[in-house]
Amino acid sequence: MANEEEQEQDIPAKNSSKGLIIILMVIMILLIVGIGVMAFFLLSNDNNDSEDSSSTQEQHASVEHGKNHNGKHKNFSGKYKQYDPPEHGAVPQYFAMEQFVVNFKGEGKARFLAVTLKFMTYYPQLITDMENYRPVFRNDITGLLRIQTYTEMSQDDGSDLLRKKILEKVRKILEEHGIFPDTLEDVYFERFVMQ
Repeated sequence: MANEEEQEQDIPAKNSSKGLIIILMVIMILLIVGIGVMAFFLLSNDNNDSEDSSSTQEQHASVEHGKNHNGKHKNFSGKYKQYDPPEHGAVPQYFAMEQFVVNFKGEGKARFLAVTLKFMTYYPQLITDMENYRPVFRNDITGLLRIQTYTEMSQDDGSDLLRKKILEKVRKILEEHGIFPDTLEDVYFERFVMQ
């Protein structure tokens, strides 16, 4: 009988130590899971904060695009259509427009302005895209030419000012259609006649 009592006392001691080990293991597992969940939320908050800050700032991808006439690389925002960079030392490409003939606003001796334009870029893909917008360019440039006056055009820098206005107008059209406006370098008159 004494042996049976000793065995009964050993059984609860073994059961209580097994129970204690199980409880400690459950607590450890819960701690590990809790730390993992906390780490997940902290990391996901950091990602959301960085996404919010990047969406409020315009990101520029410094891509190895062609160099402008100053020798600097162009920076394209991700919102614009991306072009392959022109080869090193690439020659400029030209987009020619048909001749424009418009009436002046009725002042001065000249009544008509006739111009022929060529747009310059280092991106051959831009020439292809510009072809799609030729009617828009023609419409907006014609409107711009019609509001010019003989007095403005007869000044020494009149044609240069008009070139700048035309370039700004076409760059704005390109930007509205998702094309980076500075890929269009310049515009030149092949013909500029006032009659």
